[in-house]
Amino acid sequence: MIKNLITEIVSPTDIAETIKSLDMTSETRQLVSQLTAAPDFAREQFRRATIMNATNPHTGTVILHQTNIGNISVKSPTFDSTSSSLYSVPGHSILFALDRPFQIQRYTLMEQRIEKADRVVIDERNPLIIDGRHTLFDYIQTDPKPARLTGRINLPNRAADISVFDRVTLKKIAWLPHDESASRYLVSLELLDTIQDLDGVKVAEELVYHYHPAVVWKAFQILYRADRPKALAYAPLLKKHKSARLDSLLRPLEKAA
Repeated sequence: MIKNLITEIVSPTDIAETIKSLDMTSETRQLVSQLTAAPDFAREQFRRATIMNATNPHTGTVILHQTNIGNISVKSPTFDSTSSSLYSVPGHSILFALDRPFQIQRYTLMEQRIEKADRVVIDERNPLIIDGRHTLFDYIQTDPKPARLTGRINLPNRAADISVFDRVTLKKIAWLPHDESASRYLVSLELLDTIQDLDGVKVAEELVYHYHPAVVWKAFQILYRADRPKALAYAPLLKKHKSARLDSLLRPLEKAA
């Protein structure tokens, strides 16, 4: 049943209501069983590759099932993150309890920093929806008998970036493309630009139509250095992204022309 929650597009509210009616501990155990029941899982090399592919070392989560709509993951809230950074989660997340209730700290998400908001307890009858556009969350380890595992359904917005914040100052210190394809294209453009590959401009002319603003901007930079008037003809295309950051980078180049 739990797999059906990300088989087709369903609102986060509807998913949360369905979770309330399910035994999520049992449902999650079934996902684990299905993951480890694969014929090749007994092979050490395959098992390691599967676990590495499903694990996010930054957040201590393991993805048990995923589709093009979203994924279902589990996490140990006792994962030691006291010295790590805080990461935003673009899209919607629905947090749910498994063996025991758990608590999170919510932060209000702003462009260059976050601010502490409130603490919320999630139990089996009260899943919590997190809107990643406005809220960042972190697990709290206060209970003497903490939950061994917590569950999460992610409905990612792959066009948005992951923002990274310092845990102490709460200031933004970095960003990461959420979409793996965007990361690959960015690296490819950087390499082509660095070695001054003659085909770099051709690749940039293709990727300037990409949906991710970071990829579009890097492609535009390559085009601008090769032929400024031709590159500026793409300015209306860049403005369609309605990205304040992209517009601010583009504005001085248009004025200089």
